[in-house]
Amino acid sequence: MTAPLNLVGPQVRKFRTQNGWTQDALAAKLQVEGWDVSRESLAKLEAQFRRVPDCELLFLAKVFGVNLKDLFPPDIDLKKLDPSLRLKVSTKFPRRKRRPKEK
Repeated sequence: MTAPLNLVGPQVRKFRTQNGWTQDALAAKLQVEGWDVSRESLAKLEAQFRRVPDCELLFLAKVFGVNLKDLFPPDIDLKKLDPSLRLKVSTKFPRRKRRPKEK
């Protein structure tokens, strides 16, 4: 099995099925709110096969009528997160060195 790329996929599926919506219906509701999303993209999100940008979380919370924190699984142990969920820091733009403090 491939490592998950998001934490919210199962919660999105849960809220969608609790509302009795198909993936097509959820995509349509999100499109009305302004997010041009396909059923296929939602399927990948729910299956944790793609990352979820923060702006998409806002659309999902609004359509489901929940708080952002409700999109995440309860009782997350951050120390036990799968490493695949962490983005690597870019080396293309290295951090600047700090200047020594002037006395």
